[in-house]
Amino acid sequence: MIDLLIALFFTPLLIVTIDTFAQMRSRVTEISYFPVTAETEPCTDYTIIVPIYGNIRYLENVAYLHQYGPRVLLTTSQGETEAFYTELERIARDHDFRTHIASRLPSAREHATQDPGTRSTEGTVRDTIVLDAHDSITSTYVVCIDADTVTEVSLDYLVGALKGADLDIASVMLTAANRDTLLARLQGHEYRMAMRIRRVMPWMISGGCHVARREVHRDLMLKHSLFFQGNDVELGLLADLCEYRIGHIPFVVPTTVPSHFRAWFRQRRAWAGGEFRLFLVNLHVSLRHPFLYLYGGIIVILLVPARWYSLIHPTRTLMAAMALYLGSLLALNWRTRDASLLAYPLYALFYTLVMVPIGVIAYLGMAIKYRNFGVISVRRTRSRGVIRPVSRRTAPRYVPIGIECSPPQRRWRRNDSAVDLGGNGIGLANAPTASGATLVKLPVGVECSPPQRNWRAG
Repeated sequence: MIDLLIALFFTPLLIVTIDTFAQMRSRVTEISYFPVTAETEPCTDYTIIVPIYGNIRYLENVAYLHQYGPRVLLTTSQGETEAFYTELERIARDHDFRTHIASRLPSAREHATQDPGTRSTEGTVRDTIVLDAHDSITSTYVVCIDADTVTEVSLDYLVGALKGADLDIASVMLTAANRDTLLARLQGHEYRMAMRIRRVMPWMISGGCHVARREVHRDLMLKHSLFFQGNDVELGLLADLCEYRIGHIPFVVPTTVPSHFRAWFRQRRAWAGGEFRLFLVNLHVSLRHPFLYLYGGIIVILLVPARWYSLIHPTRTLMAAMALYLGSLLALNWRTRDASLLAYPLYALFYTLVMVPIGVIAYLGMAIKYRNFGVISVRRTRSRGVIRPVSRRTAPRYVPIGIECSPPQRRWRRNDSAVDLGGNGIGLANAPTASGATLVKLPVGVECSPPQRNWRAG
C-alpha cells in the first residue's frame, strides 16, 4: 500500500516543488529555464530536420513548413517505395524544400524486415536518417521536429532564444494539439505536468521538437545508440554526460496526440520500453539522477508487483488515497481543469499497472530482434562518411536508371566529369581509358535493394 501511495503522490509533490522554485526569480537561471521574451532576437541560421519514412501521409505539417522554404530538410531512408519518392519530390518541388536520402542503412536484419508503407515504432531507422542528414547541413543550428509538429510562434525565436542563452541544446514545451476525445484530453493534462518537470530536468529532450547547435547535435547523434524506444531522452542524457550546456525553453509546440486507444497503446508500448531501458538497463547513467531514478526505476517499474497486490487486496486507505490524489490534481491543474481530469487517476493507474510490464517485454523483443540493447555510451563512435548523399536546395526531379544492386555501388570520375558504371562496379581504380584519361574510383558505400536513383535539377 505504501508503494501505491508514493506512486500516486510523487508527481504532484514534485510539480508543487518545481512551481515553488520557478516563482523564485533568483533561481530561474540555476534551473536552466530560458523563456522567450520581447528582447529575444530572431535567428535564421538554422535547418529544420524532418524525418519522414514509411508512408508519405505521415507528413502532416507541409502547410506549416512552407514558410521556411529551403531551410526545411526532409530526410528519409533508402527502403521506401517508388510512389513514396515521387510524392516526396513533388512536395519538395512545390514548397522549395530540400530532400535527403540517407546513405547509411540500418542493420541488414532490420532492413530486411522493414515494411514499406508503415511507420515503425521500433528499430533504428528514424535516428539513422536524422544522423545521416547532418551530411547535408551547414547551418549553425538545427531544429529537429516530427512530421506532424507545428508551432504557434516562428522557429526563428526558438533558435534566437538558444543563441541568446548560449545553450548547446534545449528542450521545449510540447502541448497536445487535439482534444477531440477523452483520451486526447487526458494526454493534454499529462503533457502539461510533464513539461513543468523539465524546468529542473531540461535534459529530458522531446523527440517531437528540440533545438541544438549543429555540431553538438551531430556529435550526440554519432554517440547515440540509435535505439528507438527512449531515443529522445537518450539525446539529453548524452548531452549531460558530455557536459554540454542544456536548458529548457518554454516555447509552445503543439503536437498531435493519439485520439484512439489502438494508436495510443502502440505509442505508449514503445515509451514504456524506453523507460525500462533508460532507468534499469542504463543504471550507470540513470544513477546520476537519483531523484528521477527513485521514481522511474524503483517506484514505477520494480514495484509493479506490489501495486497489483494492493489492488487485489483493497482497503479503505486505497480509496482515500485515490480521492486525495484527485484533489491534488485538481489543485495543480485548476486553471486548465475540465471533466476529463476526474478520470486521470484511472488513466495513470492503468499505465503503471499494464503498460509498464508490457513495455519491459517490448524492450526485450526489440533488443533481441535487432541485436541492439540501447546501451548509452559517450565512447561510441561512427564513421562520418566521405561523400554527401542526395540533397537538393532547388526543386529536383529524378531519373530512375533501374539499378538493382546488392554490392556497394561505385562511382568513377574521368578528369572532372562523374561517370556512373552501375551497381556491378565494373572498372579498375586509376585505370586509363582509351583516350588516355584516368578513372578515379570514389566509394560512396551505398547498399541498396530498391533501384538507385540519379537526380538532376529541374
